[in-house]
Amino acid sequence: MLELPLPLLIMTVVGIVAFAASGAVAGARAGMDWLGVSTLAAVTAIGGGTLRDLLITETPGWLVDFWPTVILIAITVVVVWIAARVFPWQRHRAWMGHVFLFTDAIGLAAFTIVGTDIARDAGFSYGPAVVLGVISGIAGGIIRDIIAGIRISIFDGEVYALAAVAGSVAFLLTQSFGDWVPFLVGVSVTLIIRLGAVTLGWQVPTLPTQVSDARDD
Repeated sequence: MLELPLPLLIMTVVGIVAFAASGAVAGARAGMDWLGVSTLAAVTAIGGGTLRDLLITETPGWLVDFWPTVILIAITVVVVWIAARVFPWQRHRAWMGHVFLFTDAIGLAAFTIVGTDIARDAGFSYGPAVVLGVISGIAGGIIRDIIAGIRISIFDGEVYALAAVAGSVAFLLTQSFGDWVPFLVGVSVTLIIRLGAVTLGWQVPTLPTQVSDARDD
């Protein structure tokens, strides 16, 4: 991990910690034990990157940098666990919701850009790079929500994958501006769109829910 270019290294560490925190918070809100909280944190932190690496036929990054990844996730889990003990969500419902949304948005932004950069370095053109970047950003959250029994927001009208697409495209369009600018622009665009959607209630159009009818049987 330490051999990565500095912008990519920072984004990778930020993504691991942020997504691990969102997974741990989801586990704490679901009332899981320490193993469940740790599992959710881990699969959220490594799920998207693992799927991306498998698609581009590379060894998943966390297997190469096993102990640094484990240590980052473990520290994050301990912090969330202690916070959940000190401020139980049953009496402090707002804080866990805010932490979940914020860390999830940061993880989405960081891993989308990391995935896009890795895909470009692997020789993929712009279109596949965007797809792989979005997969890197959203897959871990989808796995987390499935395990935690949470309705998957990406399919429920949330401006989530769309924010990742915009950030990935912004990253690619600014690659000629140096090493740091594309990362900062890509992450900023993703965060602004995702957090703006949460704050202002932006939604992706959805189809109406089917009302069950006895005649459908």
